[in-house]
Amino acid sequence: MEAIRISCAGFPTRKPFHEFIERFKILSPNVVSYSDEIEASKVLLQKADLEGYQIGKTKVFLRAGQMAEIDARRAEVLGRSAIKIQKRFRGYSTCKKFILLRSSAVLIQTICRGKMARLCYERRRKQRACLRIQKNARMHRERTRYKYMSSSVIFIQNGMRGMAARNAYNHKRKTKAAIGIQSRCRRHMARSRYLKTKKVAVYAQSILRKDLAHVELRRLKKIASDTSALQDAKSKLEQEAKELAMRLQEEERNRAEMEEAKKKETLKLESAVKEMEAQMADMVEAKNKENAELQSAIKEMEVKLADMEETKSKENAQLQSAIKEMEVQLAEMEEAKNKESEKLQSAIKEMEAQLVLAL
Repeated sequence: MEAIRISCAGFPTRKPFHEFIERFKILSPNVVSYSDEIEASKVLLQKADLEGYQIGKTKVFLRAGQMAEIDARRAEVLGRSAIKIQKRFRGYSTCKKFILLRSSAVLIQTICRGKMARLCYERRRKQRACLRIQKNARMHRERTRYKYMSSSVIFIQNGMRGMAARNAYNHKRKTKAAIGIQSRCRRHMARSRYLKTKKVAVYAQSILRKDLAHVELRRLKKIASDTSALQDAKSKLEQEAKELAMRLQEEERNRAEMEEAKKKETLKLESAVKEMEAQMADMVEAKNKENAELQSAIKEMEVKLADMEETKSKENAQLQSAIKEMEVQLAEMEEAKNKESEKLQSAIKEMEAQLVLAL
């Protein structure tokens, strides 16, 4: 008995696993899915925050007072569940009462609003009838006033528009005349400016070409003077050679009889003649060289003249292109002038049509 008392004093409360789980599963509903009862019991005891308990093979051993604690926890969870159920039920009953009251209030409100809407509709119908009567009366009064004012304004507008159209027509006619005078004046100024520029360019080209021609003429004259001097020397040498030949013939006639005595003199004369012939050949070669130089100079002059002709043709082409551009600009100015005159004529026709309609 003492041993039993001692054991009861250590772990007086002993519950099998299935009873313990069945009683306290409300603390943790997830333990139902556990297959092991020992693990489920441990989870429940941890959920209850108990200490000093023991887990046997088939039972749970609890110390004194722990069963009361876990029962208190169970009662607390059950109380909270009961409060939730009561809250839901009270909410449902209150919502049902509110829906009933709201449907009754809506019915009363619809009746009251219908009555008020009928009264308001009657009042507004009377106001609309009054407004329609006032509108018709004011409309008749304003229509008569508008017709009188419209006829007066149209009469005044006809006079003002006629005067404005006449002023606009006179202004456009003067503007057209001024534009025509300006276009002719500008065309005359442009033509005179172009002719003056062309005249200056031609004069400058002629002066430049004259200077170039003078330079070339001087050079050619110098070359020609050199060639004339050579020709004079050649003619002198030829004349001397002829004189020497005549002398030789006279000497041969005079000294035919004295050939033997004057062989030495004839030999000397022959050597002198050979030297003169060599000098003549040298002079002929120099003359040929000078002629070749003159021909090359003449060719150079011809090339320069061809270049001058080419530059002249290019300048003429540029002048012609400038003249064409000026003609194109004049044509564009004439076209713009014709377009403006057409616009003015169309505007005048429109103004005349407006005047006819106004009259």
